[in-house]
Amino acid sequence: MNYPRVIISGTHSGSGKTVISLAIMRILYDLGYKVQPFKVGPDFIDPSYHYFACYTRSRNLDSFILSKKDIIRNFIKGMKGKDIGIIEGTMGLYDSCGAISEKGSTAEVSKILKSPILLIVDAKKLGRTAAAIVLGYLKFDRDINIRACIINKVGNERHAMKVKTAIKYYTGLNIIGIIPRDEKLFISERHLGLIPAYERDKIEEFITNAAEFVKKNIDVEKIIDLAYSADSLCYDDIDDESNNIKKDINVGIFFDKAFNFYYTENLEELSKYANLKYINSIKDNNLKDIDCLYIGGGFPEVFAKELERNKSLRNEVFEFCRSGKPVYAECGGLMYLGESILINKDEYDMVGFFEYKTVMEKKFQALGYVVIKSLRDNILLNKGEILKGHEFHYSRPIFKDLTKYKFAFKVLRGKGFYKNFDGIMYKNVLANYVHFHAYSKENFFKKFVEIARYIKYGGENRWHFQH
Repeated sequence: MNYPRVIISGTHSGSGKTVISLAIMRILYDLGYKVQPFKVGPDFIDPSYHYFACYTRSRNLDSFILSKKDIIRNFIKGMKGKDIGIIEGTMGLYDSCGAISEKGSTAEVSKILKSPILLIVDAKKLGRTAAAIVLGYLKFDRDINIRACIINKVGNERHAMKVKTAIKYYTGLNIIGIIPRDEKLFISERHLGLIPAYERDKIEEFITNAAEFVKKNIDVEKIIDLAYSADSLCYDDIDDESNNIKKDINVGIFFDKAFNFYYTENLEELSKYANLKYINSIKDNNLKDIDCLYIGGGFPEVFAKELERNKSLRNEVFEFCRSGKPVYAECGGLMYLGESILINKDEYDMVGFFEYKTVMEKKFQALGYVVIKSLRDNILLNKGEILKGHEFHYSRPIFKDLTKYKFAFKVLRGKGFYKNFDGIMYKNVLANYVHFHAYSKENFFKKFVEIARYIKYGGENRWHFQH
């Protein structure tokens, strides 16, 4: 079938592909197109901006974590009822998880999806050299379909003309936009990358202004033509995900400015088996009527004071964990379930279910793809299963007595929680630094919900994986 699509990739991180992607999504949305955003790579922050650009949840296309089949399946699923797909790349076009392998790169995803590429060329402090860079991108892998480029961050008209002339003369690549440098197009950053869209008070104003500015400097019709020129993409083995499962289980999801690192696919997967009940960790004072709890990643360290103030909810979470009902926490959720978060000389109380503190460091403690092997049965996996994920955090744990707990996973690639282990367990609570994608295992959350159902209807404590 014909799924109009284009990958927007950059010459490197910081080339401006995120802002330009957002602007193009909003421009197309304002023109009446039903836009489906996608993101290559393990990223929760850029997709938060995608939503506010075209009011559709972004979907993930990570070729390290997901199989080729799952990338195509997820893309086609997302494109159902949509007019055009805008795929934001990760880092530079050819950047991957290794020095030689293309695994995890935007280039690899472009091959899987047979998608044309719009290359964002960062021309800041470059003249004729920009042509050499573009020529290198074109020749590095001739199976990559780079169809056009946008020259970004030019200083003035003379600079723009020099770069444009050089690229056209030496490469012949179609140039469909030249965008001047403008500080208004800058998205503020902190540790872990951009500040999530959920925290920005004027996100609508920012995206509107970016779209208006970019629209004046690009040829929108050529981008549309580029997307509609994409080759036909067929995949017959797309399962009908409708099911007759009785949804008698309510799963609580922490979703707010402190906790919002969730893949769209993870929430969809959970919704196949249970009803989702969203909880605000800062404003809500109770857990509502839930049978299990999922606390994703985010920035609890940024909102530690607000989380500490909500003692009522922290107490409820503690008692919920102690009750034996299943709780799954990732990264920021792991920090929340500990005793406290230490930031410089300040310490903020958290739930206290696990006897460790997390201290914020100034340097990354872990960053990159992860491969784990399940050491024992737990609320998500059975012993011996191997999964891929990713980790990125500045915090590290300080234990009181680690012998009280067992770890669920051996880390085969990456760092994990402690000495190449991850997934700290107690009762039916599992907390890990690694972020998993629901497509990394068939029926990823099914066991999690089944345990909640068993306990809800009077099941014995045999489901406690550690006492």
